Amino acid sequence: MLRKIIGIILGLVFISFAAMQYNDPDATVWILIYLYAAAITILAAFGKVPVLVLAITTVTCLLGAFYMWPEKYEGLEVGGGDIKNIEEAREALGLLLIGVIMFLYAIMPGRVQKINHSPYNTKG
Repeated sequence: MLRKIIGIILGLVFISFAAMQYNDPDATVWILIYLYAAAITILAAFGKVPVLVLAITTVTCLLGAFYMWPEKYEGLEVGGGDIKNIEEAREALGLLLIGVIMFLYAIMPGRVQKINHSPYNTKG
């Protein structure tokens, strides 16, 4: 039950992240990324996402975070340095957050309900 509640909360957090992208120069890309993360997080919380999807999402996000990381980290706050470096750091950390959450759902015990495919299964 706790896994489901946390998944719903994280899904809502990702939806709020998507909503905050409206003024970003590449808003469409990031809105879609965060909405995808919200959907997968909520579905994973209910055990409805195959581990392969979680694994691919994890690897893709971690590679994206590595690729997006700025040449010079100058913090996350506007006014703290070059806006390009700040924006790249924020985007990289967003991908890192998604990747870590997907990884945790992939390794979480009880993630998927087991289906009995035995020919002696009378329950369906």
